[in-house]
Amino acid sequence: MLPDPFPTAFDLHVGIDWTGAQPARGIAIAVVSPLDRIVRPVPPPGRHWRREEAVNWLLDRLAQGRRLLIGIDCAFSLPWVPGAGYLDGRVPGVADLFALWDLVEAAAGEASDDFAGAVVHDPRFAPSFWIAGPTPPHWGDGSTKRRRVEVAAAAGGFGTPVSVFKLAAASKQVGKASLAGMRSLRRLRREAGGRLAVWPAEPVGARSVVCEIYPTLFRRRAGHGTAKLRTLAELERALAAFGCALPPGFPEGFDDHTGDAMISAAGLLALAGEARVWTAPEAETARREGWIFGVDA
Repeated sequence: MLPDPFPTAFDLHVGIDWTGAQPARGIAIAVVSPLDRIVRPVPPPGRHWRREEAVNWLLDRLAQGRRLLIGIDCAFSLPWVPGAGYLDGRVPGVADLFALWDLVEAAAGEASDDFAGAVVHDPRFAPSFWIAGPTPPHWGDGSTKRRRVEVAAAAGGFGTPVSVFKLAAASKQVGKASLAGMRSLRRLRREAGGRLAVWPAEPVGARSVVCEIYPTLFRRRAGHGTAKLRTLAELERALAAFGCALPPGFPEGFDDHTGDAMISAAGLLALAGEARVWTAPEAETARREGWIFGVDA
């Protein structure tokens, strides 16, 4: 189902690489305007972005009346198990991702900067996670540990998103980033008021949009493959595939987070005009599990 009206006219496309670490040191933000198609990293106010600072930066842009398409590299929800619900049925009153965000917020306690480390050990959440060591008995074949969109992304050749429940791979702890992201998204949505829609869980209309992204998808669509963008030449070629360019004087050295944020901003700009990327899954999946922007529903 396509949003009405079809949301092609955004003033700014924002790619955000995210983190669940404490302190947060892996956040990167990049922006691109359709007016010049130059992809620019946004410098943090200090040495690193804090999650709260990133949310405040977005709120400031929204307050200026600009229409944003914001992509954040974190899972917006957890898998919904048919016949049981979230977390294998341990939270029967939690029926959609917004209620899940409230639950995550409560389980996180008073942790600062939207850190969500305590959530993993909460008795309602802990039995679902693979924290360390070999495959735990409860993991089974893993089919209940992945969202529909993660399966669809792999089937479509866009890479293989790691389950939010798998924390055993130290370099790919997307679960911690996603739980922290849910806290940040909750505040962003609340403080943005009616100016922001969470896609595809809410109707878009003429509002700004925040959506889940997977940078590997953009790298693959740009013809680079699944590997990170590590050289200036690689980044320049990938951006050019989306009709975008680097700003003058962009340095030779940049980190993975910056590269992911920049290719994501360019990818959002390039794909936003394609009707098929706005074709959401059925309403129940959209509201419960969310969807990754750019994965065919």
